[in-house]
Amino acid sequence: MINRFITILAFFSLVACTSPSEKDAFPDLMELVLVDSILVQEKNYFLNGQMEVQMVGDSLLAISAFKTPALGFTTTAGAQIKRIASGDYPIGYFLPSGFDATRYPIIYVIDNKSGSVFEFNVEEQTLVKKIKLDLPDGKKVKFAGSKFKKLKDGFLIELASSDYDNYDPKYYQKAGDLMYVFDENGNQKNESFLTYPEEIKRITGSLAPIEYFVFTSKDESLLFSFPYDKKIRRFDQKDLTKPAVEIELPKSRYFDFSITGSDEIISFQEMFNSGKGLSVSIPSVHTFSSIQETSSLILLQTWMVGDETKGLNRTTNLLVYDKKGQKWSETSNPRNILDIGMLAGVVNDTLYFYEGSLMNRDEKYIRKAVLRPIQE
Repeated sequence: MINRFITILAFFSLVACTSPSEKDAFPDLMELVLVDSILVQEKNYFLNGQMEVQMVGDSLLAISAFKTPALGFTTTAGAQIKRIASGDYPIGYFLPSGFDATRYPIIYVIDNKSGSVFEFNVEEQTLVKKIKLDLPDGKKVKFAGSKFKKLKDGFLIELASSDYDNYDPKYYQKAGDLMYVFDENGNQKNESFLTYPEEIKRITGSLAPIEYFVFTSKDESLLFSFPYDKKIRRFDQKDLTKPAVEIELPKSRYFDFSITGSDEIISFQEMFNSGKGLSVSIPSVHTFSSIQETSSLILLQTWMVGDETKGLNRTTNLLVYDKKGQKWSETSNPRNILDIGMLAGVVNDTLYFYEGSLMNRDEKYIRKAVLRPIQE
């Protein structure tokens, strides 16, 4: 009996000693290896101000832009094909705040100015229909970067607060639900979900107006991730009332999961009226720029802002989750995000990135890369 007690005590002592170290351990290292760099041949049109990139099938990229309000379609070999651009249709100016190209050549675009969803046929270059949204009080379509998906019988749309500007912490504290479901006619359904986590809502000073979470979908799943609560949330597209399945994010050698605001609150209107820009320093925070899911992996691309004098400004790496083994890895070689671009998708074992910001160079590139495990 005494021996059994000692054995049990030793077991729990071992668990108590090993569990924290395992939980706090860094993930395994992988190397992101570039295998090809393809120049985009801009012969048919020009896009300025890359905003969002989506992989369409195995050989096509869809790219939205805001300085040139348009959607462009480019093969993975760098050849441009048709585009959808504001001014080419009798609906007036529109800006693609978000889009869904998964049903190509039919694509869906959400527009901030009109509060509408547009359905286009890319191959025929036609506007199929315009769907005006019945937006809830206090909500609006985001100016840019709206998470958006065409559902089987409607639309999933991220809405923003219309009462506060992005510098005001109340924008995050009082935003309420972020994701709303609308039917095919633009009527709001009684389905809304996802709020900013407490890590963001408790900030009392101004926050940088950036994208604070990422979204993707695969099969019947919807994946969302705020880095600051260290979770990926998986929702069932067929029943959004079901609690999300959560995946804990790993500790990282490079990515800082903390978030801070400025020492005081600034107003975008005051800043605009002054013509002098920001008079208050807002701390830079790390965030995610893309999330992708394959049959075996979930990949999160980071956007890290550091000390520019040390070459650490705008760097990126990947956090990689092996779904079968339920194990995280991260890439060991952070790169300048303006060199590699935004992760658009994965085909077999090849990762496709698109860099079209024009901030470092005049050309746009498609980068192909693979992941290789390494030993520390």
